[in-house]
Amino acid sequence: MTEADILAMTYDDSCTVYRPGKVTLPSGESVFKKGLEGRMVYEDTPCALSSPSGGKLAKSQTVARVDTDYLLFVRPEVDIQPGDTVVVTRLGKQTVALAGLADRQPSHNNIPLKVDKGTA
Repeated sequence: MTEADILAMTYDDSCTVYRPGKVTLPSGESVFKKGLEGRMVYEDTPCALSSPSGGKLAKSQTVARVDTDYLLFVRPEVDIQPGDTVVVTRLGKQTVALAGLADRQPSHNNIPLKVDKGTA
């Protein structure tokens, strides 16, 4: 049993991953699909979602918003790329987030996630 197998036994959550990309419609027209309309590359993949960071206050002129960040842990062979939309199911609740650049380790991939209000 490898270290990746041992860590994977702790993954109680699951995720579905959508990758943005260009699609050709039957009419021949090309359109770019992103978010939940992107191409599904993983479905119900075991994972572990970290606790939220509590958010960071971002102010711009008259608007303030709080972004919430998470970390997602998956097996090393799961290739989640920056810009992928990830739907994580944890304890029956879904979180829709945008993936950042993965920190790849021999035992797992550690993917930063930012809650994406635009795709929820």
